[in-house]
Amino acid sequence: MDKFDTILKGGEDLINTENLIVEAVEDLIKDEIKRHIREKIEENEELKEEFRDHVEMLMEAKMKEAYAYAMLAKSSADLGLELIPQDMKDEMNEKLSRLMEQKMEEMMERE
Repeated sequence: MDKFDTILKGGEDLINTENLIVEAVEDLIKDEIKRHIREKIEENEELKEEFRDHVEMLMEAKMKEAYAYAMLAKSSADLGLELIPQDMKDEMNEKLSRLMEQKMEEMMERE
């Protein structure tokens, strides 16, 4: 049984090696494609500037999207607070006030 286990384990190593080689070749192909694209962009100044402008536009859109998600999260939190009964809000405020006071005292003691 030990020989069989060794053969199987060797087969797994071989498969892992093959996967590694395939991934490395895929990375080389991607690198070559990137190099070719960069060359084409560098050859055409108008295309290069247009590409740069559109990438900037995309980045701005992504930042606006992230900001919108942050604002949506804030609104959701505000809504959640509105749904909490007043007595629970009062209790939460009291606990938060005590916690903040405690943390401030700890900070003052460290100095």
